Amino acid sequence: MKSLAGGRQWATLVIVLALGVPGAWLALSQPDVPPMLAVALYGAGILAGAFLFSWAAEVAELDISASLAIAILALLTVLPEYAIEAVLAWDAGASFNTQTRELTDETRRVAANVTGANRLLIGVGWPLVILISWLIHRRALDIRGQVGAEMAFLTVAVLLTTVVFFMQGVHFLLAAALLAVYLVYLWIASTRPAEQPALAGIAERLGSLPPALRRTSVAVMFLYAAAVILVCADPFVEELVQTGQALGIDEFILIQWIAPLASETPEMVVAALLASRANPGAGLAVLIASEVNKFTLLVGSMSGIFSLAAGELLSFPLDGRQAAEFLLTAAYALFGLLLIARGTVSWLPGVALLGTFIAHMFFPHEDHRFWMAVAFFGLAALLVVQDWRRLKWLFRMESTDDETSTQKGPDTPQA
Repeated sequence: MKSLAGGRQWATLVIVLALGVPGAWLALSQPDVPPMLAVALYGAGILAGAFLFSWAAEVAELDISASLAIAILALLTVLPEYAIEAVLAWDAGASFNTQTRELTDETRRVAANVTGANRLLIGVGWPLVILISWLIHRRALDIRGQVGAEMAFLTVAVLLTTVVFFMQGVHFLLAAALLAVYLVYLWIASTRPAEQPALAGIAERLGSLPPALRRTSVAVMFLYAAAVILVCADPFVEELVQTGQALGIDEFILIQWIAPLASETPEMVVAALLASRANPGAGLAVLIASEVNKFTLLVGSMSGIFSLAAGELLSFPLDGRQAAEFLLTAAYALFGLLLIARGTVSWLPGVALLGTFIAHMFFPHEDHRFWMAVAFFGLAALLVVQDWRRLKWLFRMESTDDETSTQKGPDTPQA
C-alpha cells in the first residue's frame, strides 16, 4: 500500500509539472486561440507553479532555515506582481516629461497597482488562509515562532510608507531606505538555523531522496515554477484586463484590483495549500513575508525603475488621490498587523479583515480614501488600547525555540 501511494504521489508530481507546459507554450508561440481557452491554460500554468513552489519550499527547510525558505518562497511567488509593476513603472518613466513634471496616466497606474496589490493580499489573502485553517483544523492559527522577523520588518516598512502621503510621492531616499530594510530582513532570515520539518505527501517523497538529488530537485522545481509563472502571468493579466474593458469596467479598477487579483493568485494558492496541511501557520507566514517584499522591494523599486526610464534620478510623483491610496494602504496594513499580533489567530480576525476590506470598496473617492485611512488608524489605536502588548509583540524578534517555549501554552490568549 505504501509503494502504491508513493507511485501515485510521483505521478501527481509529473502531472503538475506537465500542466505548466501548455500555458508557457501558448505565451511563447502566441497562436490564435479563443480567449477563454487562453485564460484557462495560463491559469493552469500559474496554479501548477504554485503547487510546485509549496512542495519545494517545504522540502527546502531540510537544508535552510524555515524563515529563509519562507522568504525565498514569498519572493518567488510575487514575481508576477513584480513583472507587472516593473512594466508599469518603466512606462511611467518613459512618458514623464522632466521639464513640465506633469503626471501622466501611466504614472497613476503604478500607484494604483501597488496599493491595490498590498490591500488585496491583506484583505483577501490573509482571511483566506485564516478561515481555511479554521475550517479544516478547527483551532486558532498559530504563527508564533514563524514570523517574528517578518512582523517586525513589515511594521517598520508600513510606518515608513505613511511618509509617502505627506511627501506626495516616493522620494528616492525613502525608496533606498525601504530597499535597505528588505536586505537586512533577508540577512536575518538567512542566519537562522535549519530545522527538521514535518513533511507529508509529495514533499515527504522528495525529502526522502538522497541529499544531492533532493537539493537538485528542489532547485529545478523552484526555477521551473518561477519560469512558468513569469511567462504566463503577463498574458493572463492582459486577457483579464481586455475582458474587463470589453465589459466597460473602469481602467483604474482594472489596474488596482483585477490585474493584482490575477498576479496574486500564485501567492494565495500556495498559502491556501500550506494552510490545509500539518503546519497551517506556514500559509499565513508566506503571505506576511510577501507583504514584507511588497512594502519594501516593490515600493522601493518604483523610483529606481521610473528614474531609469526617465533618464535621471527622480522621486516617484503622486497626485492627491494616489497619495491617499498609499496612506489608506499603510493604515489598513497596520490594522491587520495589530489584529494578528498576538500570534494565535482565530476566525474572528479573518472575518474582520475581510469585512473591512469589502466595506472600504464602497468609498472610492479621494476624500473617502483619506477618511477611511483615518478610520483604520483609529481601529488600530483601539486595538492597542484594548491590549498595549500588541505593540511589543509586533517587534518580538525571538528565535523559534525561545518564542514557542515562552509563549505557547493552554492559557495563551487568542486574537
